[in-house]
Amino acid sequence: MLGDKRPNTSGPGTVVGANVKLVGTLQDANDIIIHGRIEGEVISNQAISITETAYIKGPINAELVTVAGKIRGSITATGKLEILPTGKVFGSVTTKDLAIRSGAIFIGKCTMPDEEKEEIEEKPPTPEGQNPQTSYEV
Repeated sequence: MLGDKRPNTSGPGTVVGANVKLVGTLQDANDIIIHGRIEGEVISNQAISITETAYIKGPINAELVTVAGKIRGSITATGKLEILPTGKVFGSVTTKDLAIRSGAIFIGKCTMPDEEKEEIEEKPPTPEGQNPQTSYEV
């Protein structure tokens, strides 16, 4: 439809080759697969896969993030974050579902927001001023 301004969310998405270095923001409504090096923000409405040869310095935002390479920066995965055995993450992560495989490296802070925000608001304050979110620091 000619008047439709919404991005096309069907199609193959973006693949960054192993010999590619990008500086700046990489954004795609579809999946992103990274084999190369990115210095800047990476954003997808769907999934981002960081392969073993990939290095990212900067924030990452997607529904599903899979890490087999190296990341220096924050990760926000609205659905799931999985760090594979070859994955190395140095930075804070925010996700509802976190899987860290044996052999993976994670150095940073993890925040897992509660899904029931209304329920949290109705609960009495937690002792010693604790935040109602689950937070772990490694």
